[in-house]
Amino acid sequence: MKPKSTWRFILTLTIGLTAVLAIMMTAFSLPAVNSGINNVPIGIIATNDETFQKMAKPLRNKGFKVSEYATAGQAKAQINKRDIYGAISLDASGNLTVYEATAASAAVSQALTQIGNSVVTQQKAIGSAQINQMIAKANDVNTIKVLNQKLAQLNAKTAKIVEVRAFPKADSKGTGLAAGALPIALGGWIGAVAIANMVKGKRQKFAAVISFAVIGGLGLVAVIQYGIGTFDGNYFLTSLGAMLGIAATGFFVLGILEVLGNPGLGIAAVLLILLGNPLSGLASAPEMLPTGWGALGQLLPPGATGTLLRNIAFFNGHAIAYPLTVLLAYVVVGMLLFKIGKKSKV
Repeated sequence: MKPKSTWRFILTLTIGLTAVLAIMMTAFSLPAVNSGINNVPIGIIATNDETFQKMAKPLRNKGFKVSEYATAGQAKAQINKRDIYGAISLDASGNLTVYEATAASAAVSQALTQIGNSVVTQQKAIGSAQINQMIAKANDVNTIKVLNQKLAQLNAKTAKIVEVRAFPKADSKGTGLAAGALPIALGGWIGAVAIANMVKGKRQKFAAVISFAVIGGLGLVAVIQYGIGTFDGNYFLTSLGAMLGIAATGFFVLGILEVLGNPGLGIAAVLLILLGNPLSGLASAPEMLPTGWGALGQLLPPGATGTLLRNIAFFNGHAIAYPLTVLLAYVVVGMLLFKIGKKSKV
């Protein structure tokens, strides 16, 4: 007769599962509810310090981290280096230009466009009120005609949008990359679990993870680049980034399973899927998540892998040191855990 589970075990299990549900709800819901501008770095190009301060104050109040640039060229260089997400320029004539990189974050680009349009709307309202007052006081026909022409020009004014780095036309909003967080996390987790349970021998498991990382990286980027059309960069270089991301997930899961067994499976699932997926920032930007959550997401493989792929594919490899370090750390830790683990025999 098989032993029956005790009531204490059942109670402990249900409390544990409830805790997992709470973690899931927190990880998925809290960032979504509280997402917004949280120290998002942008630039301002102004003709003088007074104009800069006048523009910077309301933007800082909205949550932007604002830097000043003398020229549009400087601002665009910083966008390409991934130091800022975009910039707003206001020239001496009051013409406003928004420099943005949708490939860096479609959400931030949309926010900058809205801000630019809002500023122009305010300019129109103030200018129209002033011109209409002048028209009301004018008695000369030619003066009224000139003022009406200025009013028409003002009403036709719009914010100029300059796209510094966009997604390809096939996926102009970057939906493929945004949707990739879960496959990156879940795919690596499933692959590692399958290897841990189906491949016999430590050396064979080690080789299987490497093979999975190489073939999986090539396949993942092939789908995103040629199937969906989200990427348009160097296929093989971008694939190297995907390989490292899969290797980081694979070795970490394999190592923790080797040391802890089935409990390690739950720990890996919480870190990689329950937390890693919603906190990756791929759908918006890490700085669009609540303070601290975005930074945490970049310390987990899905977020680090997504950032690495984005910066390789669209920004010529700028700002890849941090995600590379994070992913390499997971590979090293995973290998060490795998080496000291006793679950499998060589």
